[in-house]
Amino acid sequence: MRKKTMAAALAAVILAVSMFAGTNAAGPNNHVKWLYLLYLDADNNLDTYAGAHHVSVVESDFEELMSVGSTADVACYVLVDRWNGPANLFKVNKGSMDEMKSSSLNGKEINMGDPATLSSFVSFASSKNPADHTLLIFWDHGSPRGVAWDDHTSDAGGEDYLSQWEVAEGLAGYKVDVIGADECNVGQIEVAYEYATSTLTEYLVAAQTYTGWRGFPYDWTLREMTRNSDMTPREVAIMMIEQTQLLLDRPPYMGERVNTHSAIDLGKVKALVSSLKGLTDLLSTDMMEHVEVVVKARGNAQYCYGANAINIVDMRTFVASIGSQSTSDIIEDACAVALADFDAAVVSVHATKSLRNMVCGLGIMLPDHSWELPGYYGDFAFSSQGWMIFLEAYWAAHGVV
Repeated sequence: MRKKTMAAALAAVILAVSMFAGTNAAGPNNHVKWLYLLYLDADNNLDTYAGAHHVSVVESDFEELMSVGSTADVACYVLVDRWNGPANLFKVNKGSMDEMKSSSLNGKEINMGDPATLSSFVSFASSKNPADHTLLIFWDHGSPRGVAWDDHTSDAGGEDYLSQWEVAEGLAGYKVDVIGADECNVGQIEVAYEYATSTLTEYLVAAQTYTGWRGFPYDWTLREMTRNSDMTPREVAIMMIEQTQLLLDRPPYMGERVNTHSAIDLGKVKALVSSLKGLTDLLSTDMMEHVEVVVKARGNAQYCYGANAINIVDMRTFVASIGSQSTSDIIEDACAVALADFDAAVVSVHATKSLRNMVCGLGIMLPDHSWELPGYYGDFAFSSQGWMIFLEAYWAAHGVV
């Protein structure tokens, strides 16, 4: 599904150039401190009604945004594609959604799974309101593989999705300070490392496991940013976790019992991956000696049905369990280094009650059988950082290959 071509790269450069040209044309009066961008792909089974009051999932989020609206310092834009009808690009003002008819994305069926669509959205908003900082939120189903599934990519039909690699492609040339994923299962080390090495993004806010229909509190997060538009990207990322925690830890939404969210400092992720590689290199060298410890650590790090079904375990719990079981001082020291780097990378984490002692902010894929590893996994840059070597050694020693 990766569509990285010379033409796509050239298109990204052209879009970046046009963005800066648009910035100059917009004039100083349109400059804002923050762009709040929502990439809302509901052209699938999420364009529905949910909750005890049977409310529209999409329209409830619109209402939340409109309860706050854009200000002189924070401009909010939404690109939405729903099940029925064309896509629309709106600027959100208090009490209204103003249709951006000058956008090429507005008023027609579009492919939300195309990185060019993402580029066009960010480019348009940036040209209208040049900003010091940008928050970009993806709204849809999610997985380690991608962030936007579009069931109607054109008037003739067709399906597509926006892979993690296409996110990086679509954002080429743009400084998006914080990426938020209002979706399930995006908060994995594989995704964080991909963004850390392929985008200019500083922070990722994502769910390590399932997240319910209620999602982020769009009114509360936008209100906090308008109240304090001088917030740094780190402060915005942490604020999003805190506001989501306030929403999900009290009625009526505390019944969504398996929500988790974390804020990841992508600038710290490379060090974490390096220290993890130091640990797995030691384990892989003589896996027969360590395989029982790894098996027990994997079991200790499992945390819920959704993650278990796709062979994801909690990364920190896995490493800590190896360190607590191993009789090797070298292995224990390597675990300690990796845990310190993990704690530096995960700057905020929240889990609802049933998962509070099971998740620490980032998952990692650890299948018990070689055939359970997805075919796309090798596309992750993380896979070449010692992890595939570790997995192959584990499978061989565990006798399941």
